[in-house]
Amino acid sequence: MELQQLKYFREVAAREHVTRAAEKLFVSQSAISRAVTQLEEELGVPLFYRQGRAVVLSRYGRLFLEHVNRALSILESGKRLLHEQSGEESGTVSLGFLHSLGIEMVPRLIKEYCRKHPKIQFTLLVQRSGEMLMKELAAGNIDLCLSVPGMFGPSDVRWNHLLDEELLIAVPQTHRLAARRTLSLRELSSEPFLVLSPEHTLRIIFDRVCADASFLPNIEFEGMDVATLRGLIAAGLGIGLLPPAPARFAGVVEIKLSPARPIRPLGIGWIADRYVPASAVEFRKFVVSKFHGE
Repeated sequence: MELQQLKYFREVAAREHVTRAAEKLFVSQSAISRAVTQLEEELGVPLFYRQGRAVVLSRYGRLFLEHVNRALSILESGKRLLHEQSGEESGTVSLGFLHSLGIEMVPRLIKEYCRKHPKIQFTLLVQRSGEMLMKELAAGNIDLCLSVPGMFGPSDVRWNHLLDEELLIAVPQTHRLAARRTLSLRELSSEPFLVLSPEHTLRIIFDRVCADASFLPNIEFEGMDVATLRGLIAAGLGIGLLPPAPARFAGVVEIKLSPARPIRPLGIGWIADRYVPASAVEFRKFVVSKFHGE
């Protein structure tokens, strides 16, 4: 059993697809398939079974994955510690972030930080829903996360608040209300809403806004990422409550919601009283300074 085989197995398990795992790892599909087959032969049990084009963990695979994650986490922690011996300017940062922050904010922060600190490496970049980010943080798979402070546990997460992001109603450019400066939820009672699935922070905020206004939305579609929602809105399939687009999105108009002014607070979090590499501490300070000018 080789370390590389375990990494290939973990990636296939995460993506449930051999081709996507191969693309992520920059290796051939045959290398991935061969590694998984060798593991199965050595262990004497099937780790996956096919489900259409996807590959899904068997019950043996789920059990094995728990041990693989722990083993790789220990090895990766050891590697990070060794990097730390050479100073905060050449260490690693493991970072998790919300799906919507991967469009502009996270790439911009990483690019600017790496320009000033070229020896820093960002490893284990994890893009998840808010709830899954907290699980990754609690498990020690990431050092830092960019998410909504306090929305999910655990209670020992410490946060630096970064900003309050106002959420806007996104409508197709051809929509009858597209020329309005503000909109109320009551005016949108007959509109089809395109929303994220329930585990996402934006969906939770949307549900709270509707509950506070005693408003029952007509939910037409539940998606997994903001970019998809914007594309469907541009196609005229509905409207949504979204953060402002980082750049003008063709076919979509953003309008303020009134009298409610929903916001999504964003912060950078880490587990209190747990070792955080100096490289991650410095990146955290950098992120806070970008938003607060410290």
